[in-house]
Amino acid sequence: VRSPEGAPVAGATVDATNAETGVRRGAQTDDKGRYQLPFLPPGTYTLRAQRIGYRAVERANVQLAITQVEQADFTLQSATVQLEEQRVVAEAAPLIEHQKTGPSTRITQAQLQDLPTNGRNFKDLVVLAPGTSDLGRTGAGGGQSIGGGRTASTNVLMDGVNNNQSFFGGDARGGDRAPFSYSIEAVKELQVITASYDVERGNFTGGTVNAVTKSGTNKLQGSVFGFLRRDDVGGVRLTGNDFLGHAPTNFSKQQYGFSLGGPIIKDRAHFFVALDRQTAADPKAVFDVNSSIASQRAGKISPTLLDSLIRTARSVYGWDLSREVGLLTANVDESSAFARVDWQLGEKHTLTLRNNYLNFTQRNDRLANSATSTDLVSNAGPYKTSANSFVASLQSAFGNLTNEFRGQLAAEIKPRPSNPSPAFGVPTPQVTIRNIVTRFSPTDSVRTDVVFGSDPILAANYLSERSVELIDNVRWTHENHTLKVGANVMKEHVYNYFHNNALGSFTYDSLGAFARGVPAAFSRALPGANGSLPIAEFDVWENAVYAQDEWQVTPRFFLSYGLRYDLAAYPTKPARNDSVMKYFPGVDVRTRPSDRNDISPRIGFTFDPNADGQQVIRGGTGLFYGRTPYVLASNVLANTGLNQRVLTCTGANVPAPNFPGYAKDPSTIPTQCAGGAFGIAEVNAFSSDFRQASAWKSNLGYDHLVAREWRVGVEAVYSQLRDQYVAQDVNLNTTPYFTIEGGIPVFAPTTAINGAGRFNATGSRRVASFNQVAVQRSIGSGRSFQGIATLNGKTRWASLYAAYTYDHTRDNGSTSCCIAIFDMFNSTRTFGNPNNFGNQWGPATYSRTHTLVVSPSTHLPYGVLLSGIYRRYSGLPWTPIYGADINGDKATNDRLYVPTTAETQTYAFAAGSSAATLDRLISGSKCLSAHRGQVIGRNVCRNPWTNVLDARVSKSFPTIRGQGLELVADFFNVLNGLNKSWGQRNEVSFGNQALLVPTAFSTASGTPKFSYRVNTNFGRATPESFLTSQFQMQLGVKYTF
Repeated sequence: VRSPEGAPVAGATVDATNAETGVRRGAQTDDKGRYQLPFLPPGTYTLRAQRIGYRAVERANVQLAITQVEQADFTLQSATVQLEEQRVVAEAAPLIEHQKTGPSTRITQAQLQDLPTNGRNFKDLVVLAPGTSDLGRTGAGGGQSIGGGRTASTNVLMDGVNNNQSFFGGDARGGDRAPFSYSIEAVKELQVITASYDVERGNFTGGTVNAVTKSGTNKLQGSVFGFLRRDDVGGVRLTGNDFLGHAPTNFSKQQYGFSLGGPIIKDRAHFFVALDRQTAADPKAVFDVNSSIASQRAGKISPTLLDSLIRTARSVYGWDLSREVGLLTANVDESSAFARVDWQLGEKHTLTLRNNYLNFTQRNDRLANSATSTDLVSNAGPYKTSANSFVASLQSAFGNLTNEFRGQLAAEIKPRPSNPSPAFGVPTPQVTIRNIVTRFSPTDSVRTDVVFGSDPILAANYLSERSVELIDNVRWTHENHTLKVGANVMKEHVYNYFHNNALGSFTYDSLGAFARGVPAAFSRALPGANGSLPIAEFDVWENAVYAQDEWQVTPRFFLSYGLRYDLAAYPTKPARNDSVMKYFPGVDVRTRPSDRNDISPRIGFTFDPNADGQQVIRGGTGLFYGRTPYVLASNVLANTGLNQRVLTCTGANVPAPNFPGYAKDPSTIPTQCAGGAFGIAEVNAFSSDFRQASAWKSNLGYDHLVAREWRVGVEAVYSQLRDQYVAQDVNLNTTPYFTIEGGIPVFAPTTAINGAGRFNATGSRRVASFNQVAVQRSIGSGRSFQGIATLNGKTRWASLYAAYTYDHTRDNGSTSCCIAIFDMFNSTRTFGNPNNFGNQWGPATYSRTHTLVVSPSTHLPYGVLLSGIYRRYSGLPWTPIYGADINGDKATNDRLYVPTTAETQTYAFAAGSSAATLDRLISGSKCLSAHRGQVIGRNVCRNPWTNVLDARVSKSFPTIRGQGLELVADFFNVLNGLNKSWGQRNEVSFGNQALLVPTAFSTASGTPKFSYRVNTNFGRATPESFLTSQFQMQLGVKYTF
């Protein structure tokens, strides 16, 4: 605040009054004329500056966004000058922020209200942020990568407190299946942060999603809404064909609810509540075929083969599969209830209490139907989640000293049982039949695996999490410095009962083998020798302290610098297992992560060359430590080698199945192989030097106002990813017994491989009394560079947001979740020793090289709104592999050797495959043909580009007393609606990433050699199987009052 002569005015009073709530905050200027008004929630404000001897100055319509720091200067005129009180109408929130040092993107309340969101989930709009890679799929461990980080390395905050599904990471509380965790009606603004040099931000190496919820105002107002999707309404198709070419029938999705907010005491206390409900019926076509070729191609089976499958299952095994096929349904039912109260306790304190409750159920979860595999209904199960979060915050201001306290109590329960088999009424062991082939001609066929019986993941699965979180921040302003110190303490209690494959799994190599009653393999997880079960119950502490100085060095130059210290503790110690330490020196299941050196220095700056707000250069560098998903600790506690054993039987040692008997008496499910072999221990452990993952991030950016309300920006962001978690199998032989084509090493003797090319359970084991011994280590690493360009602006009637990201992220392992062996070890595409991560470098699995997002919004006359989001992005990378374990490490993760034309003549092939077919497929693939004579690199192939356009058209009708009715039509994947071949998210499925599938093994020639079936569908990209990937239209109505 300055005098007419430009001198600072000390002792002036500056007030900020929220236009919606009437809540007022005030401060006095110091001897330099400076003032600070902290804790202003997003909204519209009127600022007023006054002092005795001067005329008051008022500035109206000042817009503040989430975490925004805005500078508002005043010049006071002397009271001797006869002027009316000076009023200034301020402009909207500035497009250039002078204290934003790192890359971040705000999603405004207008965007949340006006843009189409598929499922009305606010987190879907994260894709607007540059630097974000959307994987377009569900699954534990997160579906989006931010800032070049793994999908599980995102930190999700609501109102500044933890809202993560911390057990798996990357998802909001409630998990990856729930359509939303908070009603979009309850969310006011959203921020996506790639690199914030504010030391309060932590627990991420990718990015942070930070949202704030709505509060009530002085005006009683609310809304009632309803949205509907169906396959048709009145005979008019509203949904396109699914990825199989089927026109969906019996598809519906309804979402409805209300919001209400208003005063409890005007200008002092306000409330806001919201209820959101969603129910849906998602049709699932499972072998729903008829006599047409198109139907059989879509269903991947002929009626004749389907009839043979059903008759064989009934006659040979007593299993009636007829009730597990046809047009099935996955039902969704979710409720989300939100309530918030804000209370102004005098002029110094503001108390906020809020609660969010979520209840979600999905019937027939995991009823997958991909291009190469078909699940029947007994392989699915209900997915249930119940979650609650209660948060209290108190903001206090004492002149130049302020304090903010936040506390949270949160809980989540997630039982995941298996469907009972319709034939038996109870869950049964799983059955997989591979390679069912339907031939239309000698050169045209489709093939699928079929899976029924209890999914191993669902046989025994129950997860519960309870957490307490306390945060306190103190700020002190002195002259042009603002000092902040704070602490964050969170304790989480986890109970996880996960007995993977508790009922067992039978595998058949063909439908013929199934008819003959000859399974190729049986596996099962058994209780420990003393009957103990793999239950992990443990605590995790996450603690942080931090300090930072924000220094406005000059009107042009702002500098922030600080330190953060993180300490994660795992006090629960697993049981001692002396045999592990005896056979594997240095491996101790009692080892817990003990990382006490997580100090994060950070520094950021902004520079306004002309001090006129027209342009800014910003940058910074700093260290960020992430959160280790708690599932890694659960892996160790549930796999000490004492609480479960793994049984693996192959070939003649597979016991003859008796499914009706298993249904009557589960105790008769085999506990040993036909040859007498019993289960052996499987072990998980942390390495003694396990560390929290970290990322050193640096950025340099430039923003420029090219017109009054139009901004262009460019940004370069570099991240060095360190100490990423991976898993190594220390019970794998370190020296190969022999090599096959391309020098691929095989870690088991020839005597451990049967004639069908399958390895026995112990052939590659260093110690035969143990199965795999997975040590979770921090030796993963990566590098990410992102170049970003943005355009943002508006006119009186329209707005436009556009962003382009170039991403170059490489790593030696992209896994984010979950089970040490099945996910972390198996997911890495390897050559040579799979424990050697030095030769596994390649593009990150989640990296999209190019991403373009364009989002226009236009308010036309007569209350018409047109808005949309267009995205064009390059495909995710993938790796050609062998279709089964080829090196004895018990994983289907071996990178393919690409033979030359001459070398194909030396291969042995199964009936129906040939060197000519193999050579033709290699020559027809740009990815393969460029690597002849080599073991192909990891992730060197790319899926096709994708274009997606979502649009909204709405019409508002004013009613009475400022109320209004809005009719809405949302169009998802418009391009797919215009042309069935457009808008598809085509990807090469796992089954089609395998070119050669081992079918036999022989040493008759004196040289160990596999025989292969050539997969003629290799490299074929097919549309994603999710219904949401096709065109859909949603009709809605909303009444606001």
